[in-house]
Amino acid sequence: MSFSHLPAVCVNEEAQHLLALTDLTLDAPILDLGAGSSTFLEALLHAGYTNLIAADTSAAALQAHRQQLPPAAREHVLWLVDDVTHARELRALNPILLWHDRAMLPLLQLPAQQAAYHELLGYMVQPGQGWVLLSVPRPGGPTHLGDLPLQPYTLEALVAFLGSDYALQYQRWYEHLLPDGTRLPSLYALFKRQQQSATPFRAAL
Repeated sequence: MSFSHLPAVCVNEEAQHLLALTDLTLDAPILDLGAGSSTFLEALLHAGYTNLIAADTSAAALQAHRQQLPPAAREHVLWLVDDVTHARELRALNPILLWHDRAMLPLLQLPAQQAAYHELLGYMVQPGQGWVLLSVPRPGGPTHLGDLPLQPYTLEALVAFLGSDYALQYQRWYEHLLPDGTRLPSLYALFKRQQQSATPFRAAL
């Protein structure tokens, strides 16, 4: 499919469409990575979700985001400053039922960073019940987001990255319209964590 024929859509509409397919309860623990500048939290709160975890490497971005929410809404969000490649705060949490990321994975360029991301994913997402919802840029679009290089993924590459512990359920191709008007060809994909994993769940910290 040609990128020129793909619609530019609200990225939250794509995420919410796929989230609805999980049938998660409103009190399910949901992690939103790169939440400092994300609007997905607002969409989740508006939908009635009450057990949210917002993680970002920037304390200032999280604080600014927190201040934008009504006081009642803030009570439903746990705010964590952490780095997925050297996670500490995230590892202290109980297992989660949804890992959502449309910010961090595309910024990880080094194999060691990607391996740390994958290991933390396996540590946090509950086998047999948990879901992984990822948005990544696709080849053929902008190579940088501001000064930051982007790692594009085809669907096949994303499936290979996650491995056999995660079964692809649905995918959607779309164009993300960035604030500066740039169209970023993107892919949203929903995976289900298999009950039987190649590695023991939470075998070690």
